[in-house]
Amino acid sequence: MGDSSALIVLFIFIIGIAVLGAIPGLKDKHMSAENWAVGGRDFGRWLNWFIMAGEVYTAFAFLGASGWAYAKGGPTYYILGYGALAYMVGYHVLPRVCEYGHRHMLVTQGDLVEYLYSSRPLGIFVACIGVAFLLPYLQLQLTALGLIVEVTSLGVIPRVQAMLIAFIMVAIFVFLSGLKGVASTAVVKDVMMMGAMLFFGLYLPYHYCGGIGEMFNQVEALKPGFLTFPGGTPSLDVVWTMSTLVVMAAGFYMWPHFSTNTFSARDPEVPKHNAVWLPVCHLFLIFPMLVGFTAVLVYANNPLPVADMAFLYMVKDTFPAWVLGIIGGAGALACMIPAADLLLSTSLLISRNIYIKGFRGGDESISPEHMKRVARYLILVLTAVALYLSIFHSSLLVNLLLTGYSGVTQFFPLLALGMFWKEASKKGAVCGLIIGEFLVFYLMLNKMDPFPIMGEHLNAGFVALVVNFIVFVVVSLLTKDGKTKLV
Repeated sequence: MGDSSALIVLFIFIIGIAVLGAIPGLKDKHMSAENWAVGGRDFGRWLNWFIMAGEVYTAFAFLGASGWAYAKGGPTYYILGYGALAYMVGYHVLPRVCEYGHRHMLVTQGDLVEYLYSSRPLGIFVACIGVAFLLPYLQLQLTALGLIVEVTSLGVIPRVQAMLIAFIMVAIFVFLSGLKGVASTAVVKDVMMMGAMLFFGLYLPYHYCGGIGEMFNQVEALKPGFLTFPGGTPSLDVVWTMSTLVVMAAGFYMWPHFSTNTFSARDPEVPKHNAVWLPVCHLFLIFPMLVGFTAVLVYANNPLPVADMAFLYMVKDTFPAWVLGIIGGAGALACMIPAADLLLSTSLLISRNIYIKGFRGGDESISPEHMKRVARYLILVLTAVALYLSIFHSSLLVNLLLTGYSGVTQFFPLLALGMFWKEASKKGAVCGLIIGEFLVFYLMLNKMDPFPIMGEHLNAGFVALVVNFIVFVVVSLLTKDGKTKLV
C-alpha cells in the first residue's frame, strides 16, 4: 500500500468510530431526553468505567506524557501520582454526586450546585465558569487532533482539513446518540489506547537501548540529573510536585462533564467500584513516558521541533507506514471521544442552566424534549465555534487553557464541602469561588506559576485553592443562613 497505507488505516478508524457512535441514536430515533443526556441513568460498572477512563486517555495522555518525559524529565513523574490521589477523592465524592443526581433528577454540575445551595443564580454562575473552561479544553483536543493527523499522513492532509473532517463526524454522532454514543465509542478507544501504550512503551526501549533499565542508565549518562527533580526545568521541584498533586487530585473530578457522567451510573456503587479499578488504567500512562525518555536518546543529536510529537515521531521513524496509521488512529480517537463528551456537557450547561434557567427564567412549561432539541443544535454551533477559534484565533483561548485545570479545581470546596459539611453556606461558596478564580487568573497571567515562596515553588492553583478553602470556611461559619441541603 506504500505511504498511503497510514492514511487509509487512519481514516478507517475515524470513520468507523463515527459510525459506531451513531448506532445508538439510529436504533432509537425517538431517544428520550433522559437517555440522550445521561444514558437513562442505567450505566453499569464497566460501561461507566470506560467513560471515566476515557477522560484519562485524552490528547494529553497520548502526546503530553511522552512530550513531558522528552522535554522535562523528572517532573513528569507527577502524572503517576495524581491519579492515585484523584481516585481516592472520587471514591468518597462521586457516590454522593450520583445519589444526588438520581434522587433529584439532576443533569449537569450547575444543577447540583443549584440544589445544594438553593440558589439558581449560583448554579448559572458555576455553569458559565464551566463553559469558559470547557471550550479551551475542547480546543486542545482539536489542535492535538490536527497535529496527529498531519504527522500520521506524512503531511498529505493539513491539520485544518483533519480537524474539519473528524469534528464534523464527532458532532454528528453526539447529535444523534448523546452520552450513549460517547460510551459505545469510549470502549473501543480505551482498549486500543491501552494496547498501543503497552506495546510501544515496552518495545521501543528494548529496540533502541536493550531494555528499560538500560534506557534509564543511558539517559542519566547523557543528561546527568535529568531524571530527578527539577529535571530539565529550573523550578519544577519536589514542593511544586507535591502541591500539583493536591491540585490535580482535588480538581480531577471537578470538570463539569464528570458530574454528567456520574449521573449516568446505575447506582452509587458504580462510581465507588470505578474508583477502585481506574488506577489500573492510570498505570498505563507509564508507557508513553518510557517512549518519551527513549526519544531523549534517539533524537539527542537532532532535537524534535515539537516535544509533544515525540511518541508519533518515534513510531514514524521505527515502523512501516501502516503501523503509524494505527497509532495515529488511536491518537485521533483519544482526541475525538473526550471532545464528544466535552461537546455534550457544554451543550447541556448552556441549554439547561444558562438558556432555560437563566434567559427563560426556568419556565416550567419547557419540556425535557425542548431542552434536548436546544442542546442538540448547540452541539453543531459549538463545533463550528471551536473549529473557527482553533483555525483562526487559537491564541484567544491560550490564557483560559493555561488556567483550565487550576480554574476548575476552585469548584472543589464548593462541591465537596457543600455535600459533606452542614455548615457550608451560599455566601461562603460564592466568596471562596470568586477569590479562588481571581487568584488563579492573576497568578498565571502574571507568570507567577510556579509561585515562588521561601526558595521553593508552589503550583499557583494550590495557592488559590488554599485561600479559597479558608475564605469558604470562615464566611460559612460567620453566615447564619443559606446552609446546604445534605442528602
